[in-house]
Amino acid sequence: MFISRPFSRVLAGQVVSVTGSNATAVVIPLIAVITLDASSFEVGVLNAAESLAAAVLGIHIGRWCDRIGPDRTMLVSNLTGAVATIGLFAVLHAGVLSFPLLLALLLVVGLAELGFDISRTGYTVSLVPKDRLPHANALIEGANAVGEGIGPSVGGWLFDTVGAALSLLFDFVTYMCSSLLVLLNVLERRKRETAATAEHTPRRDESPHDESDENGDGDVLSGLRFVWGNGIIRSIAFSAGQFNFFTAAFFTIYYVFVVRVLHMDPVAVGLAATCSGIGGIVSSVAAGALIRRMASGPLFIATLFAPALAALLVPLSALTIEYGNAVVIALVCVSQFVWSFTVTVNLVLSESIKQVTAPERLLGQVSSVERVIALAAEPVGALAGGLFADMIGEDIALYLCAVGLAASTAWALGEHGILSFCKPDEWQR
Repeated sequence: MFISRPFSRVLAGQVVSVTGSNATAVVIPLIAVITLDASSFEVGVLNAAESLAAAVLGIHIGRWCDRIGPDRTMLVSNLTGAVATIGLFAVLHAGVLSFPLLLALLLVVGLAELGFDISRTGYTVSLVPKDRLPHANALIEGANAVGEGIGPSVGGWLFDTVGAALSLLFDFVTYMCSSLLVLLNVLERRKRETAATAEHTPRRDESPHDESDENGDGDVLSGLRFVWGNGIIRSIAFSAGQFNFFTAAFFTIYYVFVVRVLHMDPVAVGLAATCSGIGGIVSSVAAGALIRRMASGPLFIATLFAPALAALLVPLSALTIEYGNAVVIALVCVSQFVWSFTVTVNLVLSESIKQVTAPERLLGQVSSVERVIALAAEPVGALAGGLFADMIGEDIALYLCAVGLAASTAWALGEHGILSFCKPDEWQR
C-alpha cells in the first residue's frame, strides 16, 4: 500500500490548504469591493498582480525548494501564508486597511501558495514508489477538487455570517492545521536521519559538499535550461502555457456570456460549477487507470483537445435557446463536466511524467519554471479575452478561444516531444 502515513498527511494538508485558499479567494474580492469600494480595474489589478509576482519570483522559490528540501519548503510556505493572513485580519479589524496594503499582503499569500505547490511535486516523489506516482497524483488532484468545491461556499457563508475580518481567520486556521501536518513529517524525517547518522560516522576525509554545485545545478537558471533542453518537459510546459492563456481568456468571457446571452440565473451558473467539481472528482478516481492502460503521448494530446470541444458547447448552446432553458443549461453543464474531467487527467499525467523525467534534485526548479510559464500566461490571457470580447463579441471570442485551446496540442506533436515519452513498465501494472 503506497499511502504511507506521511503521504496521508500531505493529502490531508492539501485538502485543508486548498479549502482555505479558495475560501479566501472569495473573501478578498468582497473585501476589496465592499470595504475598500474598489473599482473593477482595481480588482483586476489584485488578480493579475498575484500571478505576476509569483511568476517573477517562482524560479527562485524552486531553487530554494531544491536546496532546503520540499517538506521544509511546504512548512515555510504555510507559515508565511498564515502570517500574511493574520496580518490582513489585524489591519482589517483595526480599520486601517488600504488598497496598497491589501495588494502587498495578497502578494505574500500568492507566493506562499506557489511555494506549497512547487514543493509538493518533489515531496510526492520522495514519499511514493515510482509505480504509484500516477495514482498518488490523482489523489492529490482529487484533494484539490474537494477543496475547490468546498472553499468558495465556505468563504461566502463566513463573509455573510461573521463579517470580512473574522472570515479571514478560517484561512489562518487552515494554514496552521496544514503546517502542523507538514511539521509532523519534518520531525519524523529528522528522527530517521538522526538515527541513520548515529549508525554511520563519516571519516575525516568525508567532508560535506554541495552536490548541486558539482553538477552545475546551483545556477538559478538550471531549471529553465533543463526544461528548454528536454523535449518532453518542454512540450508539456509550453502546451500548458498556451492552454492556460486561452483558458483565462475563455473564463473571462464565460460568465458574461452565460448570464447576458444564455440568460442563466445564479442557480444555473452554480449548477454548472458543481458539475465541473464533480468532473474533477470523478476524473481523480479514473485518471490512474487511464494512464496505466493508454499510451501517454496520445492521452496527453487527447486531454488537451477534449476541453476545446467542451468549450465549443458554450457558444453553440446559444443556438438551442428556442428549445428552452433546460437544454441550454444541460449543454453548459456537460461542457463544464467534460472540461474538468479531461483537464484533471492531463494534470495528473503531466505531473507524473515530469516526476519520472526530471532529476529529483531539480524537481523544484523544473516545477517552478512550469508554474512561471502558466502564471505569466493567465493574466495576459484574461486581459486579452476581455479586450477581444468587446471588439468582436462574446460568441466569436469564445469560438476563437476554443481554437486556441485545440492549437495548444501543436507543442506536443514534435518527434522529441511528449510522443517520444516511453511509459515506465511500473505504470502498466
